[in-house]
Amino acid sequence: LRGLLTRTSVPRDVVDYIVYGTVIQEVKTSNVAREVGSVQHSPGSLISAAALKMTNPCCVGMIAAGQCDVVVAGGVELMSDVPIRHSRKMRKTMLTLNRAKTLGQKLSLISKIRPDYFAPEV
Repeated sequence: LRGLLTRTSVPRDVVDYIVYGTVIQEVKTSNVAREVGSVQHSPGSLISAAALKMTNPCCVGMIAAGQCDVVVAGGVELMSDVPIRHSRKMRKTMLTLNRAKTLGQKLSLISKIRPDYFAPEV
């Protein structure tokens, strides 16, 4: 968001509303629109990616209705750290195991799994 505002020379304090979409929402970051940047005074909404197609008309509508002058719409991708409810060590091992080519590589990775890897993340 800071990069966008810098490239467009839009001052942070004129942003009236922020809308972001995501495919898989991470529960630790409950509202990415509020987390994305330094526009803390602006209200923000997080929507599913399926609803993201409706974001532009929604934003245009807020501007057309005179509710807002500047609206930022965007999206984030969290697929690189899918919220699998295992420990980070277990998630990393499972993802690495998926890319292992040989049986030896797979067995080596499996042998490194410890009981604490199975503790779910709350």
